[in-house]
Amino acid sequence: MFTWFVRARDWYFALPRLQFEAMTFGIALAAGFLVMPVFIYLAGLIALKPYQNGGMFSLYYDWFAGLFGGHSSYWIVVIGPFAFITLARLCRGILRKL
Repeated sequence: MFTWFVRARDWYFALPRLQFEAMTFGIALAAGFLVMPVFIYLAGLIALKPYQNGGMFSLYYDWFAGLFGGHSSYWIVVIGPFAFITLARLCRGILRKL
């Protein structure tokens, strides 16, 4: 049933180092652009009130307007998944040395 997932995982981990890092960076950026606004919307919906300007799609509109409007806080959220992956790799490397 999940043979496509196993093949994709094997292909991903068999990539040369530079391609592997580029693919990881691209996937992390895509998650930052597309998935993080959903998490922000759901957290705000649970902790606060419904989004003031409308629903989730209006949040996406405001999200991309803020990204291309030059606000640095939006870009920090976009880079967040890659920073988390890098931090996890760093911790794993330190723990392997111990």
